[in-house]
Amino acid sequence: MVKKIRNLIYSLLLLIFIFLVVKYYFSSFNIMNTNKIRSLNSVSSPDFNLSLPLLKNDTNDIIEFKNDVNTYQKKKKKYKFWNLL
Repeated sequence: MVKKIRNLIYSLLLLIFIFLVVKYYFSSFNIMNTNKIRSLNSVSSPDFNLSLPLLKNDTNDIIEFKNDVNTYQKKKKKYKFWNLL
């Protein structure tokens, strides 16, 4: 009985939490703030991008490719079903 009540309380808390999150997310207050922040970022973005320094690319030949798959396949012992029996 206690387990059922506890599960019911957990379920109710989860539903209340989901309801409150959805209610806030779709509220006009949140939508207005989101639009305001997006518009401010879009306006200030070009000026900010012009002042960033351009860095030289120094990533040439950093990754060394090793073909270990072929080595593994050569070392791997081949099993056949009928030979195992």
